[in-house]
Amino acid sequence: MFGYIATFLGASIFNIARCIPLLPLQTLWVSFTMLSIQSVGLGYSKPAAGLMDRPPRPPGRPILTRELTVWLAFAGLLTAIGTLSVVSRAERADGLAVARTMGMVTLALLFLFFSIESKDDRESAFPPGTFADKAFARTTGLSFLLLVLSTVLGIFHTVMKTTTLSVRQWLICAAVALSIVVAAEIRKAVLRHAAATPAGR
Repeated sequence: MFGYIATFLGASIFNIARCIPLLPLQTLWVSFTMLSIQSVGLGYSKPAAGLMDRPPRPPGRPILTRELTVWLAFAGLLTAIGTLSVVSRAERADGLAVARTMGMVTLALLFLFFSIESKDDRESAFPPGTFADKAFARTTGLSFLLLVLSTVLGIFHTVMKTTTLSVRQWLICAAVALSIVVAAEIRKAVLRHAAATPAGR
């Protein structure tokens, strides 16, 4: 939600892609292929390893803490900056249709990578166990497949106004989207260090 708001607000402020970085159907497609499907995958995924060994949350502590809110706001801002930078560059180089398609792909990949990082709030997403969970692996694969199909099938070109992207353009989208992985891994490393450091040191 933070990412959506910041992306469209930023496009309006800086007049990127005529203030419409993604068309309505493209926005709905991202919501369906990434947010909805990945939510199902996370909901039915196996609990994080060692979860029951962690100390319980204090009864008076809210689920959405100030620290978590700050992180989500930062992730949303990073999502907006990444998406709009891709759209802005592609609009100048390749035209509006390609720019919006690349914006859709970048935003979707940012959401996809963020969902992978969200599977465990503390442990890295890189160990093989992340995709050993069949339910989560299937929804992740399905999300990515639907995203690819939306850029290569003619019916999507007609209905959603997307275009076929080159390998180079896909790599640009993926490289920008990986920024959320870097940020999340740094945050997790800090959390693990804080948890391992005895109080008072």
